[in-house]
Amino acid sequence: MTLYEKFKNLHIDFSSLGLEQGGSRSDCFCTPKGAKVIGWEGGDGIHYCFVKGFGGGVFAVNPSNLPGDYVHPLARSFEDFVRLILACGFDAAEQAWMWNRGEFDAYLETYPPTPEQRA
Repeated sequence: MTLYEKFKNLHIDFSSLGLEQGGSRSDCFCTPKGAKVIGWEGGDGIHYCFVKGFGGGVFAVNPSNLPGDYVHPLARSFEDFVRLILACGFDAAEQAWMWNRGEFDAYLETYPPTPEQRA
């Protein structure tokens, strides 16, 4: 059993962090073939998934990005994904691919994780 499967069996509600549960499949035009969706961020179509053939890596999918920028690797494993989200939140993690370190740090100063997320 993978760490992700063990996590799902715990029935932890990630909604306070901004990750909604939903179907493990997506009909979104930019979701990679063979993807297994692990959660959805709000109503704008952003979702996170494993992609068949890429091990346990977690990818972010954002249909609002420009063509060629819809899908980005986010974490090497589900464990790293959870650590990343707990450290900086979904918004920062999903957008980090387009920022340098200074821009990332500035974003976190302006929009730090909420007290609920930290708890």
